[in-house]
Amino acid sequence: SLKSSPDMIRKSHTGPIPPVISLIVVVLAGAALGLCLPKPGLTAFAWCAPAILLRRLRVSRSPLASFGLGWAFGAAFCGVALHWIYLTCRFAGLSVPVSAAAAAGLCALLGLNWGVFAFFSRVFIDRLPGWTLPWALAALLAAIESACAAWTPRLGFDLLAYTQWPNLFLLQGSAVFGPHALGFLILLWNACWESFLRDRAKTARINLGLCALLLAAWASYGTFILSKREIVPGHIVEIIQPNIDQYRKWDADSAPDIRRTIEGLMARERKDAPALILWPESSVPGWLDDPENSRWAASLARQAKAPVLLGAVTRMGSREHNSAVLFSAEGRPEALYNKRQLVPFGEFVPLRTWLQGAVPLLGGMWDMEPGQAAQTLMATPLGPLAVNICYESVFPRWVRLDASRGARVAANLTNDGWYKDTWGPLQHFQVNVFRAIENRITVLRAGNTGVSAVIDPYGRVLARGPFLAPARLEARLNDEGAFPKGSFYSRHGDWFGFLCIAFVPALVVILSRKPA
Repeated sequence: SLKSSPDMIRKSHTGPIPPVISLIVVVLAGAALGLCLPKPGLTAFAWCAPAILLRRLRVSRSPLASFGLGWAFGAAFCGVALHWIYLTCRFAGLSVPVSAAAAAGLCALLGLNWGVFAFFSRVFIDRLPGWTLPWALAALLAAIESACAAWTPRLGFDLLAYTQWPNLFLLQGSAVFGPHALGFLILLWNACWESFLRDRAKTARINLGLCALLLAAWASYGTFILSKREIVPGHIVEIIQPNIDQYRKWDADSAPDIRRTIEGLMARERKDAPALILWPESSVPGWLDDPENSRWAASLARQAKAPVLLGAVTRMGSREHNSAVLFSAEGRPEALYNKRQLVPFGEFVPLRTWLQGAVPLLGGMWDMEPGQAAQTLMATPLGPLAVNICYESVFPRWVRLDASRGARVAANLTNDGWYKDTWGPLQHFQVNVFRAIENRITVLRAGNTGVSAVIDPYGRVLARGPFLAPARLEARLNDEGAFPKGSFYSRHGDWFGFLCIAFVPALVVILSRKPA
């Protein structure tokens, strides 16, 4: 009884927390987590906000009540981080109610991940020994993130690791362990800290110390890798950023002006001939199959005397694709890439038959065809080059698949003009830093309105263009070649995430057979 007296005293002083108070607390904690992403980049919140959720789960009434708290936490996180979805809908001319419903629906959908996490967390809290709990919770989150990495509709900006985007020394370990290991460590720290603050038992102190040592080792490894980075000047690349207003791109009357803008950027004097020139996603004003457009693009490649990789919409019979086409320095189309993962409600309408009846506006949207998963890498002076278009860079598996097949450079062609001056373009740019580090490859990013950049295999930004301004970015690549075979992750896949996926269901089965 003496051992239990501190808990009894604590309960007598605090009393039960009303459910509405718990709900408010987790919503505020989730919103704080959303402030980690650019901007404003308050990354420290990631090391404490999930602990607040875990504390509320511990005193919730049931796993179902915990699901509601986790869902609210996740929806608040996404609501703050992705508030620009509402603004994008308004830019497109949608009404306030429709825009609000679209943004709220997406945040509610993405918040389900945290709801599932909270449900099983409460089960683990009730059934697992205290010393194992933080490790099980961290594995649970990594398993959910890894399992959900492929499904849509989602925007994919909600990985916990993304909250540490400016801390390059914390990102280097992802080249070995993949995109979900840092999230594992962040959640582990929160769970250990919550347990320590709750009862300060010996096991809680040991777990907190072990977690601190693990984080120190992780950070030390990243610091060591960055210290070995060398600069060896290599090929020159050029990125064209025309800054065309998205809402003029498909206006036939704007086509001459779009061409003049790109021609002006391409015509600027060059000190040295680039090895490759990149244009952004859908930079050609119209279908590339239109002879006028294809001749125009070919002539600019010939004038520059350099290969040009450009984004354009293409037709193959009745199939329409969002594509990237490589023109040789002689103006010949030499390689084609078709976007593999399409944007829901942007490039295709999911459940069209049902949704179109409810929202007639969807009837005016087209359905593009996705490309094959493993498309031929492009032969360039930079080496084997893989392309991903816009939204695809958010999903780790696409760049990893290409790197595993020999790509040493990835080109991300994008058009973030839809989002104007919001958090969206910055979030979209930052995930490319993760892709470069995970696979130890160079990432070239060409954005219509920005952010255009060159990122080396360590995640360092070698060059970055202005935002919301026309520009021609020139950069010399780092040819040091420290990672000729890519990364352990690119060669072996999301092995850490798969281990967590295998562990968590096994743990659930074991617990289901034990008496409560």
